[in-house]
Amino acid sequence: MPNPLVESAVEAVELEAFSKDIPDLIFKGTTAYSLFKNRATTIPVSNVTAAGGVTRPSFRVPFRAQAGAAIAQGTGDASSLLRGTGSSWQDFALSPIFLFNVCEISYLAQRATQGKNRGLFNVQAQELKNSLDQAMQGIEGLINGDGSGAIDQIPSTATVNNNTGSGQSASSIVGLNVAACFTDQQVVQVFPSEGGTARGSFTISFVDPVSQTIYSAGALPAGTTTGDFLMVAGSSGAVGSSVLGIRAWQVNSNTGTLAGINRANYPGRLSTPTINLNGGAVTPGIAQRAQVLLGRALGPDNKAVKSGIWYGPPEQAYAISNLYYNTQITQNIEKGETVPDRARKYFPETFGGREYHESWTAQPNRIDLLLMDTWYIGEMIPLELYDFGGGMTVVPVPDVGTTNGTYLTSHMFAYNAAFNLANSAPKAGLYIQGAAVPTI
Repeated sequence: MPNPLVESAVEAVELEAFSKDIPDLIFKGTTAYSLFKNRATTIPVSNVTAAGGVTRPSFRVPFRAQAGAAIAQGTGDASSLLRGTGSSWQDFALSPIFLFNVCEISYLAQRATQGKNRGLFNVQAQELKNSLDQAMQGIEGLINGDGSGAIDQIPSTATVNNNTGSGQSASSIVGLNVAACFTDQQVVQVFPSEGGTARGSFTISFVDPVSQTIYSAGALPAGTTTGDFLMVAGSSGAVGSSVLGIRAWQVNSNTGTLAGINRANYPGRLSTPTINLNGGAVTPGIAQRAQVLLGRALGPDNKAVKSGIWYGPPEQAYAISNLYYNTQITQNIEKGETVPDRARKYFPETFGGREYHESWTAQPNRIDLLLMDTWYIGEMIPLELYDFGGGMTVVPVPDVGTTNGTYLTSHMFAYNAAFNLANSAPKAGLYIQGAAVPTI
């Protein structure tokens, strides 16, 4: 059941509250979404079309898949030139994925905080901003995903507590990879495997990114265990049914499908080079290993060898920081009586001469090298308020529990977006996997 914002939820900001500086205890982080919106190429696209029994994708991303005109040797003395060949092109076929974030506010909650004589702020105006933040946060998890709608897979080291607690923490999953990819009051589906049958769903009560834990006030679906996939509500769980995120495009494999193309038909062309550290720590030499693999993949003259940025979690930024600390040379200090501060305030901005883009929703043991020139956002609807018709963005809520056609004393608005991600050259990137996660 959804939990609309009722008056009891806003009593803390009604008139008798004394604090004017109200802290927000909710995690906010949109570094992945912001990165692609700012640096990928956004292309306006249409919806999927179907006519005459033929369904056409919303947009296609072409690439040169096979070379031609190969060299051969002859005598030149009236010998045959042999038959020629030519290049072959192919394209990824994609369609936009619709996403919705709905906020419902009761009439009393709105009126109890409306005007300076009732509340510290207008709850509806504040929730417009908060809902936008939540929508962006929800998109964040999908951008890091593999295209199935999976936000995270419960690690083998996690602890699943199913209805063993009480209150808002009746159930919990402790030790997720990136709890920050989830949001409070989000409905999550549980799948034992991608493309399988869902065990059921549950509603997250609270997210705690510090302990990598999500809580629920109710029971988790029966059988929920480590190895299960936690999917966004509405996804079928099949690979390719949701937003094709970073882990859909950057895959070192010649099997499976990618945006309608069977990888096996183009061996090596759709496989992203990878460095598997198998639990080892990041070292300075990895930057040069990446350079060698990029050169092997596309040749030294390809711009991917010189451009590209690292995209990774703060845990690996911290690991890279330790490369600096571990090689510091102690200097003799002639003046002063205090020990100098040898620590730095922020993480390094680069690794191996390339920009390091830090994302708090990236997988903790992985770093991706992204060539942003090859990435596209096929956008049908930018993230905006949903239009219910005639320019109305706020509407009353029907009482579906009755038969007399009445309404609830509440209203709702929603943010929506329709887009998909595309990478025209999966081979042009690289990713580091299995990197040791330092103790925080």
